[in-house]
This record gives sequence, C-alpha cells and structure tokens, in this order.
Amino acid sequence: MKSYSALAAAITISVLLNTSQGASSPVFSANVSQSETRNAQSAQKIALLSKKQNDDAFETQYERVWQLASQNFLYEERLRNFETWRSKYHGKLHTSVDYESACAAMLDSLTDEYTFFRDVHSTGERKTESCAHNVVAAKTFKNSIGYIKIRTFSARACVDETRAALKQFASQKSIILDLRGNWGGSIDDAFAVFQMLVDSGGFVKMVGREDALGYTETLSVDAHQASRTRDGETVILSREACIVPRIPIIVLVNGESKSAAEMLAGALKDNGRAFLIGEKTFGKGVVQQVWEFDNGTSIKITSARFFRPSGLPIQGVGLLPDVKVAFARSSDTQLLRAIQLAHTNAGKHIACHPWPVFAKDAQHAVFHQTNTQASIKQSASGNR
Repeated sequence: MKSYSALAAAITISVLLNTSQGASSPVFSANVSQSETRNAQSAQKIALLSKKQNDDAFETQYERVWQLASQNFLYEERLRNFETWRSKYHGKLHTSVDYESACAAMLDSLTDEYTFFRDVHSTGERKTESCAHNVVAAKTFKNSIGYIKIRTFSARACVDETRAALKQFASQKSIILDLRGNWGGSIDDAFAVFQMLVDSGGFVKMVGREDALGYTETLSVDAHQASRTRDGETVILSREACIVPRIPIIVLVNGESKSAAEMLAGALKDNGRAFLIGEKTFGKGVVQQVWEFDNGTSIKITSARFFRPSGLPIQGVGLLPDVKVAFARSSDTQLLRAIQLAHTNAGKHIACHPWPVFAKDAQHAVFHQTNTQASIKQSASGNR
C-alpha cells in the first residue's frame, strides 16, 4: 500500500509540474513533427524538379538528334514523314534507356544501314578502335619490293604508321599497298595517305546535304598544298609530303575493301599512280557524318555520295581490278601475283592513263582553315 501511494504521489506531482510549465514537452514534440513534414515536402519538390530536369535533358537531346537527321540525311525522299518523330516521345523519356530506344527507333525508320544510333557502350567501343595502334604492317620482299598493309582508316595512328613505313621504302623499286579487308574510316586519314603517294591529283568528289542545303565538295592536292573546295570556295590545307613520288604502286583489293579504302584505291588508279589486283571491291560509296554527344552517345548519318576523280561512282558498283585474281586459302595467290608483277614493273612507270584533276570553278581561297568542329567527323566506313 505504501509503495502504491508513493507512486500515485509522484504521478500527481509530475502532472502539476507539467501544467504549471505550460505542458512544454508535448508542444516540443508537435514542433518536431511539423519540421519533419516540411523537410519531407521540400525533398519531394527537389526530387520532382530533378526528375523534370532529367526528362527535359533527354527530350532536348532527342530533339537534337532529330534535327541533325532531318538537316543532314542524304536521302530527302525518306524524310517526308520524319516530322512525326519530332514529338513522338514527348513526355515519355524518363531514363537513358527510354532516350536510347527512342533515338534508335527514329533513325532506324530511315531504312539506311549506315545511319544509326550508338549507345554509350557502342560509342566507347568506337573510341577504343580509334585509339588502336599497329594497324599498319610493313615488310620488304626480295628484289626491292616494299609491302604495306593498312587494316583500317578508323585508327588515328594509321597516318603516322603509314608515313613511317613508306619512309623505309624510299629506295625500293616497287610498292604493294594491301587494302584487302580494309573497311574504311576517316576520309581525312585516307586523303593524307594519298598525299604521301602522289605529286598531285584529285582525290574524291562528294555530293551531299548539310544543314538542309545541298553541297558539292572535292579534295585534291598539288605539289605544295592540299585543298578542299566546297561550292566554289577553296580551303587551303597543309599537305603531307609525297614520300614515294615515282615508285610504281600495285594495290591489292577484294570484296571486303570498302568506303575510304575504295576511295583511295580509285583515286590512285584514276591518277595513273597505281593499278589494282585482286577482286571487285565492296561498292560502298556514301559518306557519313558522326556526332558525339556529352552524354556519351553518338549518331552516324549518311550525308553524301562520293565519286572517283574520273567521275565514276563507287556506290553499288565497286572497283574492278585491272588484274583479276581469285583468293586461294592454300596460298595467297593475290599477293603472289602482285609480287610477280611488281618485280616485272620494278622501276617502270605504271601503264595507266590519269584522269584530269577536277575542273576548277572560280574559287575563293581561305588559307590554313581547319575542318569542322571536333565533335563532327567525316567518315567513309563500312562498319558500325
């Protein structure tokens, strides 16, 4: 009984004290609850704002891809209903997967195998390929015949490695340039290699679209400089030195020689600088522009057709070799034939009749101007 009475007294005293102090403890607890509610509401608003900003960023980038395709895609007849894609995913792009799927579907609708979207992984793989080394192999055969194989023009190292290889062959009597299996790559890099092999000549003519306008562009080189002429305006470029101006050249090609490789082989043939041995080339005569974005993705859009200095097309027809030789697995019959002809023609001029350099319109020269912005690359590649 005494224990119970003591407990009751303690409770009574506690109640009286709380009453006299304005019941501060319960009021304090209520204040904590309101603050937590406000913080939660604020966090929710921030999350919603962040989500909206992310969604807006995806839609803005999607809009950018749509604009680039609509303004630069070569085949205008396929763009008749392209406007419907502009707002097709409005309010629906909430994740990177949504954005990537939407861009891929949009570009796939153009039904062009060389126009497509690259996700972060694919873009990273392409960047890795561009950083590859040892893409050029060189050796010397007996009878003073130099051999160079260029595997790709997609690697930045190919120009430096080709230059180094050609310098080894300055005293050789013939050169075999092997472009079999080369799927192309950078047009600028293929043009640089061309400059190392010729005194002067036309390299390529391109007819395409850029910023919704048609254009015609040619690349050529003379003894002192290279030049890029677009719609009558010429940009003067520093040129690669010609390393082997008089040594006969034989170019090996096959059905896997594509794009920039066909561009180089056709230019050497048309300028009377080389003849071709092997099999008919693939026949990919279109150019792509490549845009890389800050979010790690990229797109590749067909923007032009290209033609040989002779005016002949590549697309769909390829290059016919001067000497047709089928490939045999037991031995490289094409290379063996090239070595035989290189030995026969050692020290002689190639028996080809060069085509004239592109006709020159009235031109305005702009000296030492470089190419377009770094995020845009001109590509003639037969791969993805």
